[in-house]
Amino acid sequence: MRSLLGKVILITGGSSGIGLATALLVASRGAKVIINFHSNERGAMKAVQLIREKDGDAIAIQADVMKKVEVNSMVEQALATFGTIDVLVNNAGGGIRQSSFMDMSEELWEETFRLNVNSVLLCSQAVLKHMIPKRNGKIINVSSAAARIGGAGESIHYASTKGAVNTMTIGMSRELIEHGIVVNGVAPGMVETPFHEKFAPNDNRLERMASSVPIKRAATPMEIAEVIAFLSSDASNYILGEIINVSGGR
Repeated sequence: MRSLLGKVILITGGSSGIGLATALLVASRGAKVIINFHSNERGAMKAVQLIREKDGDAIAIQADVMKKVEVNSMVEQALATFGTIDVLVNNAGGGIRQSSFMDMSEELWEETFRLNVNSVLLCSQAVLKHMIPKRNGKIINVSSAAARIGGAGESIHYASTKGAVNTMTIGMSRELIEHGIVVNGVAPGMVETPFHEKFAPNDNRLERMASSVPIKRAATPMEIAEVIAFLSSDASNYILGEIINVSGGR
């Protein structure tokens, strides 16, 4: 249960949902945690409080992961506090809002890519400037099962970004392993998080889609966090360039 003892893990979008569950779990296994948030300061500070109450070590740092200057500042603050970053979990992202393909605006398309794809680029580059010289580190990109099926309903833009994340994950893994950096991805299916309320409010989206999952329910955030924690640990050192689907058979 102390499999992450001493590791420093930066989690983007760590104030709610999968990111929050991951922060709490890896802290319980001995990791020091940097919880990135954009607007949900209350959630981030609550997570830090919960971790510290159990004698863990965590800080919260505000940053818009779509802005290079803020990302670089976040990484600098993390290094100033803990001296290193061993694992980056690129978890921040979302669908913004639904749209049919024919009604899709360029603005929505581009904003979704900035949130889900550009953020992975910016955060990874910033952290790699530290990881590459020490020839050690792990990056875990949170994708989605939507990438395999093109999205459900009016979410082609979201699914397309996650397809890009999958491709980035494989490409990054091959390029960065020569520097000692291990890159993998996790692709959740339906998960009980605030994502669905924000993306498609008031349409019972989660309940409707969960009925099509072979296991007949949505995952809990902690079930996804368990896989991220495994990939963060030394137990996964020989796994490279994989996208692990955690989708209940979907």
